Amino acid sequence: MYINITTRHLRLTDAIDSYVRNKITKYGKFHNGDDVWVHVILSIEKNRQITEIIFNMGKLSFISKEESVDLYASIDLATDKLAKQLKKQKYISKIHRKDNLKVLKEKKHNIEEVFSYDAMEDSRTKISEIKRFDLRPVGVEDAIREMDDLGYRVYMFKDELSNKISVLYRNDSGSIVLLEHNEM
Repeated sequence: MYINITTRHLRLTDAIDSYVRNKITKYGKFHNGDDVWVHVILSIEKNRQITEIIFNMGKLSFISKEESVDLYASIDLATDKLAKQLKKQKYISKIHRKDNLKVLKEKKHNIEEVFSYDAMEDSRTKISEIKRFDLRPVGVEDAIREMDDLGYRVYMFKDELSNKISVLYRNDSGSIVLLEHNEM
């Protein structure tokens, strides 16, 4: 978290600096990341002590501005206002996460309705797991090495020479078999 403090018509003392930094660092818990920066503007206009806080985290920006007859009171009011905004944003994002999870569960439920694993009677033909992955062009030697490193018995890859999808598998005797697609 990066904190910048600017003063207008006021000298920044160590006490004010540490007070502001202690108040602001508490709100770093709302976002875990290095992309949080805070700009605090402390100013005095006649008998008004004004505190403005600009809190940026990622693409979101929060602004709180308060004034009081006491500088410390205006800092407290502005940080309290900022805390309300951050708590509200956290609550909203939590609701959106829950809504997104509901949508994903509904999509998964709809997929399971189309194809039910329980409809298969024989356990040898019953699908127990689905794995999805991206195919990237790789050489046969690299594919064998990767299959051994991962400890897989079957490995699917895109051959970089022929640009075709190929499958490697290790048979019962321990030798490796390469399956290639043959276009007719």
